[in-house]
Amino acid sequence: MIQQEQQFNDALLDKLVAHFGVTKIKKDGGYILRDGSLLNLNRSDLSNRQYHRAVAELLPKEMHGACDEITIVNLMTATGIIRYEARGRVHVATKPTQPQRRKLFDIMKYSEHSYRVLVSDTNAATIGDKNFKSPQAHELLQYFEGCFSGNQQQYRDDEFGISKEQDDIIFTFRPAQRQIGRYQSTSQTFTIIPEFEGSMALFKEKTAKLLQEESSVV
Repeated sequence: MIQQEQQFNDALLDKLVAHFGVTKIKKDGGYILRDGSLLNLNRSDLSNRQYHRAVAELLPKEMHGACDEITIVNLMTATGIIRYEARGRVHVATKPTQPQRRKLFDIMKYSEHSYRVLVSDTNAATIGDKNFKSPQAHELLQYFEGCFSGNQQQYRDDEFGISKEQDDIIFTFRPAQRQIGRYQSTSQTFTIIPEFEGSMALFKEKTAKLLQEESSVV
């Protein structure tokens, strides 16, 4: 099963490379492949440039999420590629390989502007969001290590919401419009689906705040 999945992901990556090609020009790339090469989106050619949506359109239907952003995270999770924009944005969903870290460092080290580096988990939830200006290689490594080890994961408050369902409280992952947890008021217990266990602390924090607000109104 694992081997079949890997073959599928490799075939998908080959399809993207065959369609877009690779480039050595940083401002033309849009993704960093696992070997450190750049997928060519012709970003500097205004009449010919490709957008991330063009990449999403080549993916099989089962990889499409509730929005384009989730679809792209599904792609990055499956293939290990890194999304970037030369103007100052990097988006990662798997721990970068050494060639990818080298390429990122090469792109960012002499840049005149800062880079916002976003890290998502496999559900497309943001677990890291930090700005870097001409970073040292070890700074990037430490940041990625912290995010993917779980030690420095920071879920974004605005990506999660709570709502009332009778007396219970429902926890929702907003980008996917997905119900992921429930607080049962009768037993005062929290349940959450396994893949979102890391956001339990945020769920409890939001629930406590709502219950406090309700008690103060009464």
